[in-house]
Amino acid sequence: EIPADPEFGVSVHVASVLLAAREAGSDARACLNVRYDADVVAALDDAGYQTVEFDPEDASSTAAVEAVVAASPSADVVYQTGGFGVEPIVYLLADSAPDAAEMARELL
Repeated sequence: EIPADPEFGVSVHVASVLLAAREAGSDARACLNVRYDADVVAALDDAGYQTVEFDPEDASSTAAVEAVVAASPSADVVYQTGGFGVEPIVYLLADSAPDAAEMARELL
């Protein structure tokens, strides 16, 4: 279910993940978050996207994303499996918003 149309500036958190990825060397210009599920990550990996797990337990999510993207600047997908007080999430990094949406459509 889609609760609303996409809007610019709606999620400061997703924007901060994109900015952290770009700061670390990613060329991504769009970011989309989707529900974490091991099958989702496996499907993205099988589709040829580079998936990288991050762990926000010892740092903020943005610092953790920045660290893993610095190690893998061509990452298309960054995700974390959750923890105490931390929601599991998958972030799709893409060249454009339509490309990010297409990545998500491939999951359907």
